[in-house]
Amino acid sequence: MLEIQLIGNLGKDPEARYTPEGVLVCSFPVAVKTHKDETVWVEVSAWRELGERCHQYLAKGRQVFVRGVPAVEAYTRKNGEAAASLKVTAQVVQFLGSGKAEAETDSSAELPF
Repeated sequence: MLEIQLIGNLGKDPEARYTPEGVLVCSFPVAVKTHKDETVWVEVSAWRELGERCHQYLAKGRQVFVRGVPAVEAYTRKNGEAAASLKVTAQVVQFLGSGKAEAETDSSAELPF
């Protein structure tokens, strides 16, 4: 299985929702700086207990470390250009810097694959 690790800051407060099966999923965008000082936006999804903790303790601007499974989603922009976005299903989210919580959050729950 391919994994990715990233450190960045939340671009907005996490949003939580429930699937039709009643499973919690929390999503939030993370801005990651590249070695060329460019910003790449990654949409992170955290499921079940991990998602619950992320929704409870994370907020816009908070720095996080994320380890998870990446996926690239292709789409067409409004102007007709082809584009792609990077999405990560989190396995581990560590809260960095100051904020509501200072502890590491780790999920051993089964991922929805």
